[in-house]
Amino acid sequence: MKNGILISVVAALSLTACDEAVEAPVVEEKLGDYSALGTEPGWAAQIKGDQIIFATMEGNDFTLAVQRMKKTDAGWEVKGFSDVDNINIYISTGVECSDGMSDRTYADTVKVEASRSGTLNGCGGDFTEGPDGAP
Repeated sequence: MKNGILISVVAALSLTACDEAVEAPVVEEKLGDYSALGTEPGWAAQIKGDQIIFATMEGNDFTLAVQRMKKTDAGWEVKGFSDVDNINIYISTGVECSDGMSDRTYADTVKVEASRSGTLNGCGGDFTEGPDGAP
């Protein structure tokens, strides 16, 4: 009787293991190195490798490790945080932006939510047009 129960349990476990599908690992896309800036108030953010470097005219500067980098329908979300600072960067790719001071047009519109600085708007990516009308 014990052998019959043991065989039934082993058979049930074997069938259960066969039903489990093996999922392929998720390969996340990487944004790569990226620069953004804004005026009034002045700020700059750079993504270099796995680091976010953030600086403001007021001196609210910090460097954080990238905790999350996610491609979205609109562009990218990049987030970093520590015990002291945090930053969320939202990049709208292909939504051209003028920085308002240099007459340059950039490929992307960027919104940053940063500790001690609040919500900041600006531009990022490549220049699409320079001050003289040339790319």
